[in-house]
Amino acid sequence: EPDVIAIQETHLNPGDKLKLVNYTTHGTDRLTHRGGGTALLVRNSIDHYPNPIASDSFENPTIAIILPNSQQITTSSIYRPSRGFISKDELNRIFSSNNNCIAVGDFNAKRRAWSSGRRNQNGNIIVDYICNNNLILLAPPESTHFPRNSNNPSTLNFSVLKNFSSGDATSLNELCSDHNPASFEIDINASIPAITKTLKTANWMKFYDIVKGAIPGNLSIDSTKDFDEVINKITSVILAAINQSSKAKIINGRHKNLPFRITNKITLRNQIKKRWQITYDPRFKRKSTQLTNEIKADIKQYDQVSWTEWPFSLNQEDLPIYNATRKFSRKFQKIPPILDTDGLKYTSLGKANAFKYSIENSFQKNTGPYDNRHISEVNKAVQHFLNSTRNNNNIKLTSPLEIQAIIKKINLKKTAGPEGIQIKHSS
Repeated sequence: EPDVIAIQETHLNPGDKLKLVNYTTHGTDRLTHRGGGTALLVRNSIDHYPNPIASDSFENPTIAIILPNSQQITTSSIYRPSRGFISKDELNRIFSSNNNCIAVGDFNAKRRAWSSGRRNQNGNIIVDYICNNNLILLAPPESTHFPRNSNNPSTLNFSVLKNFSSGDATSLNELCSDHNPASFEIDINASIPAITKTLKTANWMKFYDIVKGAIPGNLSIDSTKDFDEVINKITSVILAAINQSSKAKIINGRHKNLPFRITNKITLRNQIKKRWQITYDPRFKRKSTQLTNEIKADIKQYDQVSWTEWPFSLNQEDLPIYNATRKFSRKFQKIPPILDTDGLKYTSLGKANAFKYSIENSFQKNTGPYDNRHISEVNKAVQHFLNSTRNNNNIKLTSPLEIQAIIKKINLKKTAGPEGIQIKHSS
């Protein structure tokens, strides 16, 4: 039995209840018009609680699974309608909610890395997001969507993993539908360190207004069961309010190692800004703005000085100058990820292993019966092709004048290579 079942497009009305023996259901119903709806069914033996995350375009019931070691895994069932584009802010809300996240469902995103046929803009958004945030996309190698009016199958159902590095996905041909269910087996013990590149801020006044209107007063508690239900309800309201009142900002690149005088000024600015948020004294506001402008000017000056001093710090007798100039002169070509049996591969080592295992599986020993007649026919066909090929030995050789013309076009100002060989020639 699966531990978690994620269902998209349930087409349930708000009054309908989805029940399955030994499972607890968490769902979201579409209230505006017919269709849509998503659900998460979790085995009763798994300790978890609902963890709603605000979204404008995703239908995403979310839970937090509590592991025996007290760690938590946020799991979301995603359905994104085909119209419109995926918002990175909504992806930030999902994947910034926990260190370990699993988002599985129908993203309506296509890209050649995991889906056959034409790609779309949502596929480009997903690829850029997972590359910039150290995430893993796990998709079945077989298609999951087979439109009735065309012959262009695609893979719309996949999962995006945060801090998990191993898993397996399979498309199951077990339903009379244009969508095949997908099975995901994820090794929760195989994790990768998450890169901290997200800055999350909260609007506490908005949080206060949301919590004030969502938590009723004078709750009736007559038993232990009522007490647990009230605690779960308050917890869900608080978590939902945090997600709705928070904003996550992705920081591209590594953090700057600023000098002590600038970091002290940033600390002082933050302290004064907090005082203004508490007292609303305009003096604190003016001082905070003044320090912000000074910090921006100091960082700009620090970057300019660092950039000016950087070339002089390179060793002129070794390779650093050559490597530095190559970084600026060579146009960087981004190699797209490769889909392997256990998900997308982004690193050079992962791509090399994917090629290695693919070639190894392709050149296995033929276990079929030995057919001497077929081998003889193949040999005859090959020999006939070789005998019919004309040998053309009239190859035009390069003349000395052509070599001299090529040498004259060489750029004399080009930086020497790793061997330190300078380019010199005389006309």
